[in-house]
Amino acid sequence: MGMLILVVGKRINLFPVLVLITGLAWVLACHVHIIETTGLFPTVLCGRVIVLDPGHGGVDPGTHEGELVLEKDLVLEIAEKTRQFFVNAGAQVIMTRNEDRDLAAPGEKSLAARKRQDLRARVELANKAKADLYLSIHVNSSRNPGKSGVEVYYSEKPGSKELAEFIAKESLRYTGRNHVPLPGRYFVLRETTMPAVLVEVGFLSNPEEKRLLGDRKYQERLGWVIFQGALRYFEQDRVPRITEN
Repeated sequence: MGMLILVVGKRINLFPVLVLITGLAWVLACHVHIIETTGLFPTVLCGRVIVLDPGHGGVDPGTHEGELVLEKDLVLEIAEKTRQFFVNAGAQVIMTRNEDRDLAAPGEKSLAARKRQDLRARVELANKAKADLYLSIHVNSSRNPGKSGVEVYYSEKPGSKELAEFIAKESLRYTGRNHVPLPGRYFVLRETTMPAVLVEVGFLSNPEEKRLLGDRKYQERLGWVIFQGALRYFEQDRVPRITEN
């Protein structure tokens, strides 16, 4: 039997509710059925397990422009902003890393071996969690300094191409920059068992995008693009919950 509650406001992903008889309490927005909603709390993401994978880290800086602007730092900042959008929508978010480190064995000294161990650990983390989505975030580079925009690569797993297309559409909508999604043969896309995409959020080799990628508001916009793409994907009626299989 349900309990009648009166919604008196909202805060992040929590609703302050006046529970009749027992007083004021906070509950997750996704646990409250609302007849009319502003759309701020998309319940379709409630309980979904999302793996966010900011690429590189530790001894692996990724692409870089000089020693001050490193891919590993930018993608961690963008992933954290992306994480907050998912958390606010009621999703369970797993970050492959939340600091400047890789996932290789501490005593491993070979850089090549560390890279292999790191990628394998990221994949195993997602697969063991039976995640609903795997979203890997990277920064691009090109010999052509004029090349710009978001590139999305998708795995062969069912749903991955559709997810990539939704993210690309949101990128065009919110940044004015995108490319047609492409199949990718990256290790993290080949070996994960759920729908998976790798998002290259911009080109450090492009002076204007380099500036934008370091801007907090633009990072939030990129996080919103990834979040909105995933949201549109889950709004499809045919998407099952992997964690319930």
